[in-house]
Amino acid sequence: MIEEFDRLHGLPDGFFDLTTANIRNLFPNPTLIQLNGRNPEFLFISILLHGNEYSGLKVMQQILARHAHDLPRSIMLFIGNVRAAEMNLRFIPGQVDYNRCWPGHVLEPSPTSQMMQRVIEIAHGLPLFAAIDIHNNTGKNPHYACITDPTPQNQNLAARFNRVGMVFNHKGVCTMAFNGICPAATLECGLPGDADGIAHACRFIEDLLTLGELPHKTPTRHALHLVESHLTLNIPENISFEFDPGADVDLRFEPDFEDRNFTLFDPQQVFGYTRVERPLSVTDTDGHDVTDDIMRVEQGKIYLNNTLMPAMITRDKLVVRQDCLCHLLQDYIHHEVEL
Repeated sequence: MIEEFDRLHGLPDGFFDLTTANIRNLFPNPTLIQLNGRNPEFLFISILLHGNEYSGLKVMQQILARHAHDLPRSIMLFIGNVRAAEMNLRFIPGQVDYNRCWPGHVLEPSPTSQMMQRVIEIAHGLPLFAAIDIHNNTGKNPHYACITDPTPQNQNLAARFNRVGMVFNHKGVCTMAFNGICPAATLECGLPGDADGIAHACRFIEDLLTLGELPHKTPTRHALHLVESHLTLNIPENISFEFDPGADVDLRFEPDFEDRNFTLFDPQQVFGYTRVERPLSVTDTDGHDVTDDIMRVEQGKIYLNNTLMPAMITRDKLVVRQDCLCHLLQDYIHHEVEL
């Protein structure tokens, strides 16, 4: 059984006035919209895979209004979790995360994963230039692009958005599903609705609408500084936590902890405070628990064992429970494959 989604070959009336609060008036289901432009190579763009990350909708309203009568390049637009968007939630309890169930996922098969499989099959049947998945962070972060396969073209795609880019390996994300099909990247555009993030993404999409080809030569370190997300930090369900060092809870962080995104934590800096032996769980990209290798607790203080960089720290407790507290980064190291 496949989750119901709609297919359109044009924008419905009212698209440019749409908000997430009334999105289901136009899009009662996830919707795939084909828009033909002068260049027949399609730019696949996904938005609202997380319902509360609505900058992508604003971006596409601006882009498509600007090119209402003359679209430079064909676009395939996928509008994702409209039910969650209507409620301003990442996803509704009981739903599958729309950005963890694309082909290559490790979840149990579901109607939603069947839908994503079909979306990829449709997209793969078209001439594709690139695939872009527009997201927001729930915490304070710079704008950056994420790639799952650091090919030269993917690196050049990321570099066109910002000189800091991330390599990540979360199975089941939309961007990974396009590996081997076309260049692909996820855009992280700051907080939802952030005007600078929306403007930044608009400039990026405009650039891709007229770009002839992405370079095949790896960009220099000056053009792109790649970091690697190889660790995910979660708070176990039975651990209470606050962003207040004086709170009567199991795990405490400084109030400005969110401001530490994309800054280095060395092994002598206090990461957090705790009254329990194992307040955090750290997993690698294969899902293995590596907590004891990564951090230690000494006299109620938490330290990292190596210098690492947190990213995507959020103070939103629902997101912490549904997804994670943050990721831990290091400079990307090219891994040679032994034959």
